[in-house]
Amino acid sequence: MISGKNISRFLICITLAISGLISYPAITYSQTIQTYDSINLKSQITSPSGQNKISLQEQSSNFYKTDSIFSFRSPKGYVPSLLFNLGEDVKAPSHYNTKQCLIAGAAVGITTALIIADEDIDEWARTLKEKHNWINKTSPVVTQFGGRVGIYSLIATGLISAAFKNEKGVQTSLLASQAVINSGITGYIIKNITGRERPKAAYIYSQQDGGKWNGPFGRYTQTLPYKRSGFAFDAFPSGHTATAFSIATVFATQYKDIKGVPFFCYTAATAVGISRLTEHEHWASDVFAGALLGYLSGKQVVRHFNKLHQSSFTGIQSKPKSKTELSFFQDENQLGLLVKW
Repeated sequence: MISGKNISRFLICITLAISGLISYPAITYSQTIQTYDSINLKSQITSPSGQNKISLQEQSSNFYKTDSIFSFRSPKGYVPSLLFNLGEDVKAPSHYNTKQCLIAGAAVGITTALIIADEDIDEWARTLKEKHNWINKTSPVVTQFGGRVGIYSLIATGLISAAFKNEKGVQTSLLASQAVINSGITGYIIKNITGRERPKAAYIYSQQDGGKWNGPFGRYTQTLPYKRSGFAFDAFPSGHTATAFSIATVFATQYKDIKGVPFFCYTAATAVGISRLTEHEHWASDVFAGALLGYLSGKQVVRHFNKLHQSSFTGIQSKPKSKTELSFFQDENQLGLLVKW
């Protein structure tokens, strides 16, 4: 049995490792797009029909006047983007470079270490809830932000942003909803492949340390002494944690220039993950896998969105080259040579 002090140290090491993975720089295009914007604006102002072009660009870039979001054919449509991102989530491992392979290996190593320590961490979390009344009261509330409350909050954020014509708020809410759906589908597939017992079920049925891994579709083939739904065997990964980190990652990435937003988002998502432990619903390895799944889904959605909307600036990636000119000029009694390039 691992002591409570050793478990605390172990969790601190895991938290630092998670922070390192989350802080790994993802590919973003915000600076590039800003550069394109400035170049485009200068060229439009100096052109003969500058004012008309600027007006047209403002209309075409206006979020509420862009019908491609609701299109089923355009790559920028919500559903096509959703399907593309889901496919990328599945194919991602086949595209990994050396660094990404090392990071993936580290993630597998951390998950393995957590699986070994799952039983002791679960006992530590359960004892923690019993000893502290404030954890006992807040944990059931916090955990709901990875479920219905989190989804309702996301919808409310989108509706409020639309009411106040905050285009970025609506945009971010839609992207977050895509990340939630992607991580939810991927997580559901993994759950059915692993069929792992939740902590509450493990102490009743298999009584196996860390819960029994029943394998593909094992959640539907169990003969149980007590009537219990298949949700007792869908522990890995944690869906609530994946949802929380999907939303947090999109908002943290979209508003990364505002100090405190990324910290608040990831802290809230981590709190949801910890609540899954104190509520005795998931093992620590389930929570870590869910957090990683949600984070990667959120990053993929934002990255794809930036790539799609970068295309409107591809025609102005570089300034047009001016032709070299050589000419003579005369100023009163002076004769000079003028060279332009």
